[in-house]
Amino acid sequence: MFGYVRAYKPELKISEYDTYKAVYCSLCRQLGKDYGVFAKFILSYDFVFLAMLKLGLENECCGYKKMRCPFNPMKKCMRLEKKSESLSFSSACLIIMFYYKLLDDFKDNGIKGKIRSGLLYPIFSHYHKKAIKRYPEIEKVTATLMKKQAEVENQTSVSVDAAAEPSAKLLEFVFSYDEDGSNKRILQNLGYTAGKWVYLIDALDDLDEDLKKKSYNPFLRKYMNLEVAKQNAKALINNCNVEMSKSFELLEFKRYKTILSNIIYFGLQNVLKQISDHKIKEN
Repeated sequence: MFGYVRAYKPELKISEYDTYKAVYCSLCRQLGKDYGVFAKFILSYDFVFLAMLKLGLENECCGYKKMRCPFNPMKKCMRLEKKSESLSFSSACLIIMFYYKLLDDFKDNGIKGKIRSGLLYPIFSHYHKKAIKRYPEIEKVTATLMKKQAEVENQTSVSVDAAAEPSAKLLEFVFSYDEDGSNKRILQNLGYTAGKWVYLIDALDDLDEDLKKKSYNPFLRKYMNLEVAKQNAKALINNCNVEMSKSFELLEFKRYKTILSNIIYFGLQNVLKQISDHKIKEN
């Protein structure tokens, strides 16, 4: 979940884009406050979506105020005025998931990836310990499912759905965390399909590179022909997008619905198109 779930700016109103940026800047500030300045550099729009989803379901609005950006003191940007547990939660999820991504990169990437992961590990290991203290349940579930992911990918014969299952189950838990009532079940379904979508879009994005390196890719395991693999990947990804939209429409948002709708209906499709056109890599 690193860089794929984002809004499609051309379809956003100016006021909506300003609000979207306000949540982004607020999450950036929360990362720095909770963990440290280097945590800000790993912020991705995926976790802005998570924060906005949680904030949009809260009864009370946090309000907005203009504050100076620490990276550009000459510029003022809008941020949330009141504290929100949704921002702290999203920050912790980002730190925990990035930590396991670092471990995975060190194991699977080439020498450059290993050097980068090795340099970042001491910093983010420290941040990871802080996040565990705040949300031990998220750490426990993430650790269990990342171990399961590695086991699944080491099997010689496994379906694409089975390969995507650990990521789907992780976001199912994260999206519905600390929720109750009817929303919990809906958020579980939304999180499950979102996790599956992220795993599959990442696999599609890496198809050509994985083929060259002979690395694991669920589509390459199932389909011998590269073009057939790409076409089937797109079909599965579009199906996940449809299922996400069904769950999304059942939620009763207090705010941010038009922005979140933009992400679900335009942003995800735009990312798929860009990947298909070789114009995007995760960030």
